[in-house]
Amino acid sequence: MLGSAPKAHYSNIEQGTARSTVKELKFGIIGTGWPGQQHAIGLAEIPDVQLHSCADSNLERLRGFAEIYRLESSFEDYQELLRDRDLDAAIICLPNFLHFPASLAALEAGKHVFCEKPPTMNAAEMKVLRDEAAKRNLIYFFGRQFRFTPAIRTAHEIITEGRLGRIYRARATWVRSRGIPGGIGSWFTDKKCSGGGALIDIGVHALDTAWYLMGTPRPTSITAKVFCNFAHFVSVPIFDVEDEAHAFIRFANDTFVELETSWAANLTDDTPVGPEWVGRESNNAVLFGTKGPLRIKPLTLFEDQKGKLVTVPLEPRYSDNSFEMQLGNFAAAIGGEAPAINNAEQAFELMEMIDGIYASNELGREVPIP
Repeated sequence: MLGSAPKAHYSNIEQGTARSTVKELKFGIIGTGWPGQQHAIGLAEIPDVQLHSCADSNLERLRGFAEIYRLESSFEDYQELLRDRDLDAAIICLPNFLHFPASLAALEAGKHVFCEKPPTMNAAEMKVLRDEAAKRNLIYFFGRQFRFTPAIRTAHEIITEGRLGRIYRARATWVRSRGIPGGIGSWFTDKKCSGGGALIDIGVHALDTAWYLMGTPRPTSITAKVFCNFAHFVSVPIFDVEDEAHAFIRFANDTFVELETSWAANLTDDTPVGPEWVGRESNNAVLFGTKGPLRIKPLTLFEDQKGKLVTVPLEPRYSDNSFEMQLGNFAAAIGGEAPAINNAEQAFELMEMIDGIYASNELGREVPIP
């Protein structure tokens, strides 16, 4: 069935949170800001996994993190962390431009890698990581905790059960009316540090959610347009990225996804009011199937019953923490007990789509994905 993924995926997540391997895995976190803290909390709940060390160039933050989580080792230079022979895996939570060099250094040091989104700045970098991990028989895992939320896990099962029929298109949205991030050192708006703007920051989440639930079909071509209209809303030294992006992505199985994302846009009053600093905000995905559509927020199936679309509100079937579930799958993949749900090949194809959106905008036409 088009648009579905093997049901075994989610049973394997459950296995990943109750690992039976004898060897305790030792993890190190590189970057101790908010994402690193969430991963530290998640790791504490996973059997046979130890948060062993951390690294951060911010000495004050490093010391506080090491003290809170009672770590054996902490380093200002992540290269020192990677030289630890006892370390099995590195979790990379650095600004975007450091994802590739830190991930490559970790793989070359023989460590499994978990890297926050976006995996890299572009597909060429991600291809290097994919091939390096395969050559060394290591797990490369990109951070996409949304795949592990109760709503997405439930939606995945509903799709696998065939209740949507054949998925033929999807719509993915993450828009804000006034939500341009400043970031540490304002790097979010500096392309050489971030790789892009709203698309690579929040749009990648929306796109991946829809794409994952469609079964991660192979992208074949993209038509896109990006805008930068509201740089004057923030006071930063450099603003050379987009604040809004729109894309139409075709896939090899004759399906497509429409993507809409913005940090700042003049949105109408049918967009819900979000946190104060973002203004209005909508973060959602809708999957359209031959038997009816499925909306993520609120989780609802619009099911064909005797020729009529009937609204069927759904309650998530799970309540587990998404960071914990994601790390459980990463650990299970390292132990050979489950496939990595967020794998290197998907990270490469996701970055191909991001590259294609920027290329289509640049060229003013549809672009093929090789």
